Amino acid sequence: MLHAEHQTNEGRLWEESGEIPEGDESKPLFSQAALLSYAAQVGAQAAADCRESGWRGDWLVLLQALCALTARHAESGNPAPTFTAERLREEIAQIVGTPETQWWLGDTDSARKKFTNAWKTLATDFPRLGENLRGRAIKGGVPGMITLAEPERLGTTNAMGYGLAVLALDLPVTRAKPATSPSAQPVSLAGTPAFEIDYQEEMEVYPIPGVRRPLRISLPGWRGMLVVAPLFGALVVGGFLAWLLFTLWMSNEPPRVLFQWTILTGIIGAMLAWFCHPFHTLLNNRIVRAPTVLEAMLPLGHVLVLRREADDRVLRMVRFTAHCPICEGEITIEKGRRQHRGRLVGECGRNPVEHVFSFDFVTAKGRQL
Repeated sequence: MLHAEHQTNEGRLWEESGEIPEGDESKPLFSQAALLSYAAQVGAQAAADCRESGWRGDWLVLLQALCALTARHAESGNPAPTFTAERLREEIAQIVGTPETQWWLGDTDSARKKFTNAWKTLATDFPRLGENLRGRAIKGGVPGMITLAEPERLGTTNAMGYGLAVLALDLPVTRAKPATSPSAQPVSLAGTPAFEIDYQEEMEVYPIPGVRRPLRISLPGWRGMLVVAPLFGALVVGGFLAWLLFTLWMSNEPPRVLFQWTILTGIIGAMLAWFCHPFHTLLNNRIVRAPTVLEAMLPLGHVLVLRREADDRVLRMVRFTAHCPICEGEITIEKGRRQHRGRLVGECGRNPVEHVFSFDFVTAKGRQL
């Protein structure tokens, strides 16, 4: 069980120790300040990882700074710390370093406007990190995730205070695993122990330029035909082409004309197969690599997933990443090569040939292949 009073790793932050300290079952659970501190550390790490993955935006570095400040003050016992825009800009300047520091510091209209725009974007785009923060909190054993608190006026001044709040989470009940001998550990084909990784679902993306909405399509009733219709259309067109080609071959057309129509029909058939193959894979496997055209303005490695959310079946475009346990590179989801052809695998950006991992999008876990 998780507790606010540290039994081990005293004085160390959550991201330093790598786990939540455990304590006596009879003692009270997290205090408000301790829970906020741990949840804010999760948020700071999520924002930092998104920036390292290639996401850009002032709102991400603002979130990272707000979480870092909140974690430090909450660890000192403050259950609801708030910060002025000037204090947040100083923290941001320390995170981004030069040469971006000059754009955040200073008592200028440009710096103040930059912060104001970043906060407005953060308030709008923060829900995109919802699943990422939830997954990280549950994985780390933190029974809460951060959410933005409404800015409040500080005293009688015009300065506004910005802070975070905690949204409670129900942690899944885990059962103790039976002790296993070293010989029972999973091993790779080379005979060495296989590394296991946990994937993190990143923030929702806006794949269509100019449209600030994620790719989330609800598929109840007739909307499910959005996925099936291209396959039916391809069958109809393919049947017509086959009938046309058969008719030509049964006619008295010269061989040159027959050859030209055969080549043309083959090209059209290949294009139809290329277009419909992702829909066929999505229906069969419930997941497929996202088309590159949807990643034109995004980092690579997204997938289209059919899954149930509550009582609804939805199609989402998401990105799963992990840290390579071998070289600390970033692992993204790609189509398998060679012996892994026909499946999606996690490939390390530093060594995509040797550092390859399986990918289970339901459990978000993988193992070295």
